[in-house]
Amino acid sequence: MEQRPILGIIQVDCEDAMSDSSADVIARGTAMPFWIGDPSFWKIPFQNMVAVGAAPVANKIPTAEAVRGISSAARELDGHVQLIIGNCGYMWASRQSLYEKTATATITSALEFVDLALRITNRPIGIFTWDANALVPLLRDHPGFERLRFLTVGDLPEWEKSLTYQQTVGWSKDQMEREFAERLDEAFGSKGVFEDVGVLVLECTLVPDFRHVIRKVTALPILDLLAFAKAALQ
Repeated sequence: MEQRPILGIIQVDCEDAMSDSSADVIARGTAMPFWIGDPSFWKIPFQNMVAVGAAPVANKIPTAEAVRGISSAARELDGHVQLIIGNCGYMWASRQSLYEKTATATITSALEFVDLALRITNRPIGIFTWDANALVPLLRDHPGFERLRFLTVGDLPEWEKSLTYQQTVGWSKDQMEREFAERLDEAFGSKGVFEDVGVLVLECTLVPDFRHVIRKVTALPILDLLAFAKAALQ
């Protein structure tokens, strides 16, 4: 009989976060229009677990409360799923207190792919992030920091509004796509921040839903956590 894996997703502690399952999401009919919370993307069951105390800002620092919340969520999922990921790339900040603490394979951020990206090319690495101002301090001591290039998406007007994703009034994915495409044209253009990069890393977990927009601009390799998790559990 075929073994069907279950994915565990650690959620940052925000107003819309819930420790629910993919079955719960389907029953409510409230899946957000981004892959990480969409059962139709995963094709396998998943279980969410809120990292209590790991609010978006606290998660980026991280505060002691955020670290405890992420570790506690991982322990709750440990042994009940086959892979644990995070729904926010900034969970990388809590990695020292999380990794090798669970029997279940755990990788919370696409930033874990930065070392790989640096090894497989001698060119700079392009990182898509919600806010480079918050991410740069976390990576400043990385030995490859000088080769890292950052592109912020969270300041795009429609992307900011999309944080209220459960409220469909007031924002549009089509407009998000248009804004993203304009930023990509600039980033990959002459003297753009991504002009000479060799590999792309999608730290922000909203960006994978717009991979098709990236592909209209570049054929570079793309490393992202959601694609990794999907492939790992196929």
